[in-house]
Amino acid sequence: MIGFSIMMWFISILLIFLSVSLLKGNYASVHGKVFETTNDKKGYAKALGKPVLLIGFCVLFSGVIAVVLPQDCAIYIAVIFILFIAVIAGIWLYKIQKRFS
Repeated sequence: MIGFSIMMWFISILLIFLSVSLLKGNYASVHGKVFETTNDKKGYAKALGKPVLLIGFCVLFSGVIAVVLPQDCAIYIAVIFILFIAVIAGIWLYKIQKRFS
């Protein structure tokens, strides 16, 4: 479980740094059809930063879940938690895409 937790913590650090960069309005790492056609590139980057921050904190929390809970069910609960948050973030990202397209 510690290997899974370390991997999740590393990924969460990357996602949190990316989201902070997006929330500051830095859109150098953003690309795609919606980004190319929108007029408010800085606003689009800031809007994308919020769900990415949610994903980053939830991945961090799933790493904590994997360490704290008993070995038998820890990985299942952590993965279910990640999938639940991924669905919520996916819906949020879809709404952002529709708003800026």
